[in-house]
Amino acid sequence: MALYCETSTTTVGDHVSGFDHQSARRLLRRRDRDAAPFFAGRRDEIRRFDDALEELEDRDEYDERAAFRVYQGAPGCGKTSLVSHLRKTRSHEVGLFVDIQREDLASVSALTERVRRAAEDADSAGNKLMARFAQSLASYLKVDGSGTELRNILADRTARKTKVVLHMDEAQVVEPSEQPGLLMLHTRGLGAPCVCVLTGLSHTSQRLGSIEGLSRLAGDAIVNMGAMSDDECVESTLMMLGELGIGGEPGADQAATVAAALSQGWPQHLHGAQTALCRELVRTNGVLREVDADRVRQESEERRHDYYIARLSHSVLALHPPFTAGIIDKVNQQPLKSIVELNALCDEEMTRAGLADDPYLAEVQSGGFAKALIEKGVVAITPNGGCEVAIPSMAVWAAARIDDPQAAPPP
Repeated sequence: MALYCETSTTTVGDHVSGFDHQSARRLLRRRDRDAAPFFAGRRDEIRRFDDALEELEDRDEYDERAAFRVYQGAPGCGKTSLVSHLRKTRSHEVGLFVDIQREDLASVSALTERVRRAAEDADSAGNKLMARFAQSLASYLKVDGSGTELRNILADRTARKTKVVLHMDEAQVVEPSEQPGLLMLHTRGLGAPCVCVLTGLSHTSQRLGSIEGLSRLAGDAIVNMGAMSDDECVESTLMMLGELGIGGEPGADQAATVAAALSQGWPQHLHGAQTALCRELVRTNGVLREVDADRVRQESEERRHDYYIARLSHSVLALHPPFTAGIIDKVNQQPLKSIVELNALCDEEMTRAGLADDPYLAEVQSGGFAKALIEKGVVAITPNGGCEVAIPSMAVWAAARIDDPQAAPPP
């Protein structure tokens, strides 16, 4: 079934004259998204980062503590894409953007060494101020650094806008052993204006709060991320069509609206819908009116369902898929007030289903199954401590699998 009825005025024979086949094929070759190629929306999340940068400028000159921002949410909600966007668009204010790992937080010396190396390696070509800043920061972070040169540079009004951003992904796995580096940032800082950005699943802030000394992050430090609006999904898809050379074609707005609907507001699924649409455009040589709606819809749904199965794989959640689907459905029907209630629900359902004595599930009794649901990003912790299905559309998928005899454990 054709998706679009309009007749394009720029078609030449059986193709659109402006359609960029090379760009389309390049998009189809991209690996599954780490950063959204067509970033749109997230204005509130961006504002919260900008607020952190401005906060550093308003502080007393002797207050060198890092400003924290914890972006947390379900898998595929766009946390990594957001950080990638900030890295690209805030370079005029951020002199140094450093990716850090858990091992970098194990000690103060490990963290300072990681930042020092990044400062020394910083590409500051064409920007003398940034070069001086990076060099002096590297010198300051050496054991014998006095910090005089760095303080002189930061005293310059222009240089006050030069900041360091540290980013750690998958921060929900941080352990108490990483306390030294985090505590240093929280209490003492780097010696230069710094924002520490942590991204992770919905329970990241709880994990951080369990580490002694980090339980009192600023009230605006936690940013919960969810779905995109329909308008944002449409905006992103129109960017893609524009790059393909058919953004102004009749039917482009309708195509973008359909892709937005197929995404159900979730960035990961939007990428899948856009990929399916792009594949059809390659097949039709860019002629929107010949795009097959059923093909776009089928590929989008397959990608979405494969993603859900991947969330359950390589864990206890994959042992009895229909049972796991039933738990997801029940959590969706009756949102729970706490992890304690989630634990009780899982144990009750195991007993009811006759799985309590299953030798493969024995090790996950007393909260283990609930823990797996949270750690795999299937169930999210809400800001008030409750539990809900992390991705709304996943609940619909799960409900259809409860009685599915073909629902075999994923590999």
